Amino acid sequence: MLHATLSDPGTWMPLLGHHRVWLRSLDWLKRLTPETPLGSYELDGPKWYASVQSYDTLAREACRFESHEEHIDIQYTITGGEIIDWIDRGQLEPDGPFANDVQFWKPPVDSASFASLHQLPGRFAVFLPADAHRPKVRDPHSGSIRKVVIKIDRSLIER
Repeated sequence: MLHATLSDPGTWMPLLGHHRVWLRSLDWLKRLTPETPLGSYELDGPKWYASVQSYDTLAREACRFESHEEHIDIQYTITGGEIIDWIDRGQLEPDGPFANDVQFWKPPVDSASFASLHQLPGRFAVFLPADAHRPKVRDPHSGSIRKVVIKIDRSLIER
């Protein structure tokens, strides 16, 4: 998991390097505005796409941990805010079957075992397949968020 500010490449460039998928994804994020229409955008075919979305955030207990096998998520906040909880999925028990590249997880018994990321405008988080993340948690300062989730098929990065 990586949590950084888009406008400060010094915080992410050493880790993401110069791979075209990372550079093009982050460059695409820089062009977003609060007026960017909601919906799905292909960045390079069905293995690499973005979803611009807006929703009201929820109480932590109403949100679920999830992870993916085939996709890496880049979650970027355009306006508003949310909390995204993070934990290694190896510390959790499945909550239902794996389907459509999503595994939901039961929350950990000990709330001190996960980290919480405060997603504000201009910030992004990268979640790899081992990263269980719980988005949509209410930010104490904002009840809603407009964000984008870029889905990158891991085969595009691992080659």
